[in-house]
Amino acid sequence: MASFPLDKHCKEILQSIIYASGFIKVQTIADQMGVSKRSIYYDLNKINDWLRCNSMPEMKQQRAKGIFIEETYKKKIQEILFGQKETRLNQNYTPKERQRLEMCITILRNKNLYIKDYMDICNVSRNTIIADLKVVSDYLHKQGLNLVYTLKSGYRIMGDAIKKRAIFFLFFPPFFDYYANSILNEAQNQALKEIFAKLRQIEFELHAEYVSGTLSTLAAFIYSIHNQKYQIDFTDMDQEEIESTKEYQLVQKTFQDLDHKEILYLSLHLLGSRLQTIPVNISDQSEQSRTIATLLVDKFEQISGIQYDHKDELIRALTAHLSTSMYRYRYGIQLGNPMLESIQTEYSELFELTKSAFQQIKDEIHFDISDAEIAYLTLHFGAFMTPKNPNQATYRILVICPNGIGTGNMIKNEIQHLVPQATEIQNVPLSQYTPNHNFDVVVSTVVLENESKLIIVHPILTDQDRVAILRKCMYNEPQTRIQINDLLTIAKKYIPEDKMDAFENELQNYYSHLQVQQVPKNDYGLGLLHYLQLSHIQICQEAVEWEDALITSCQPLLDNGSITQEYIDAILYDQKERHLYMFLSEGLVLAHSSIDKGVNDIDVALTTFKEPVLFNNGRQAQIIIGMCATDQTKHIRILNDIIEIFSKKKSLEKLANMNTTAEIYQYIQQALE
Repeated sequence: MASFPLDKHCKEILQSIIYASGFIKVQTIADQMGVSKRSIYYDLNKINDWLRCNSMPEMKQQRAKGIFIEETYKKKIQEILFGQKETRLNQNYTPKERQRLEMCITILRNKNLYIKDYMDICNVSRNTIIADLKVVSDYLHKQGLNLVYTLKSGYRIMGDAIKKRAIFFLFFPPFFDYYANSILNEAQNQALKEIFAKLRQIEFELHAEYVSGTLSTLAAFIYSIHNQKYQIDFTDMDQEEIESTKEYQLVQKTFQDLDHKEILYLSLHLLGSRLQTIPVNISDQSEQSRTIATLLVDKFEQISGIQYDHKDELIRALTAHLSTSMYRYRYGIQLGNPMLESIQTEYSELFELTKSAFQQIKDEIHFDISDAEIAYLTLHFGAFMTPKNPNQATYRILVICPNGIGTGNMIKNEIQHLVPQATEIQNVPLSQYTPNHNFDVVVSTVVLENESKLIIVHPILTDQDRVAILRKCMYNEPQTRIQINDLLTIAKKYIPEDKMDAFENELQNYYSHLQVQQVPKNDYGLGLLHYLQLSHIQICQEAVEWEDALITSCQPLLDNGSITQEYIDAILYDQKERHLYMFLSEGLVLAHSSIDKGVNDIDVALTTFKEPVLFNNGRQAQIIIGMCATDQTKHIRILNDIIEIFSKKKSLEKLANMNTTAEIYQYIQQALE
């Protein structure tokens, strides 16, 4: 019987079963996937067919226990799964993914493209392609580009070369395997592989590590350069600066047949695509980057109420990232972030806080960045947020993530939250990984052949990934292992030897499931309306000095027992001595201080002032929000609600002009619906 490739959903289900380290219930899988049990059973039948086609037994299923795959077959399954190349037979693209593929193929254009070509590439109907191209045309128009059609040349994208290339590098990485194996013929694919190998050699000689997908996308672009009818223009100063770099020298030596301007473009793309560091001779902005990073962290702390224990380390990480961000911005290179939507979904509160912090310093630095860059910065802020939970037991976890430092640190941070018993969680580049290690568990976003302790996860962890990590860690955690060994010693007196292996497996499965009742997620707390009581809203009619205004604004928190006088004193000190003026926007102050300065509970109060309050920095406030928090994360949803309300320019003016607390409360309630 001929084998067939599994679709995306079946792969994810199969991975859940593999990483369960024992039986897993169908309902558990359904909950993880967000679908019905009936849908899971349908996919399980397809998986069993696939197992038979690959000469393996079907999954074992036992009533009240769930599904199980024998350990001896798990490695073979992984080898087959991760050896599959993306082809039209096993790739089911969403409409958005398909439209992005159509844009990329149109930019690459190794021949004239007509409706039939798109139908063959995407394996969909003519009507579907026509509908897709309308969406594509609208998107390109918003980017200042045009999708045009002529009978002679077919479809092509017209407009600024930088913008076209930015779209390609933003969207192409997920399609590389499909492009190489389904669109190119064998000879073309071989030529593409040779270009990719040359880029890997450049990476090696630069002692650099590029984000996953960067070099393969560059390889596809280089392969198609002869089809491009446009070039990038550089000033003499820019050319001299780029030509002085090692990147330029290596690209010139490696790709001698390329036009000089394309060599310049590829060189600066290599310069701007490293998330870790950029070469010394191109780092004129390093001082400026550190200034921006410091401003950004200060502003983030100010609006979030978070004070980082390792602030200098966070600033260093942001400085390295912003140096390359500024370089990309300077030369019009847009670095894609395939994780953007996942970050906006999984870490929406942190993303909005990071975006708000950057928007507030934008006027000071005259520098802008895209949401894709904001998403990377979000990971840096999140990675330094949760404090470590020390434990005496020895339990070590290794993280491998070639998707950038921020992504790897965020995975590390989540694992600290999920597995507090871990004494060491080390994040290392893929180039430094070796199978000869003494870690208990290896968490990786890429396949590591011959790694027996592996958990493969998405760069932005899903609930399915979190469950897999928990189960693997609970299964291998030393304390659990000791408890099970003690039970096995006792059981040997009463259970026949030929049944001991089965008993041990069931016991392991019981412990792992017992300790994974619910997926722990970052707790960003409850929203503003949960804490903002009507009695916590005040309207101050008379003119007051800034000190009295802050005291008045925090009085409801003091009366409620949420803070002590020490907290108010700390706010006044921060204003007067540290010059932390805490303006969220023009006219709005968020009064808060450190969580260790007399905080008893999370709480919030809002005061409007009919007479604007003048602060020492010359700015005036009409609304002061007093807030206190007990840790670094559980007040973040409150902050996002505040940002949501006051992102509308007229909200502050409307609230300040209201004459009753009930009216103010009702307005806030309606704004957050």
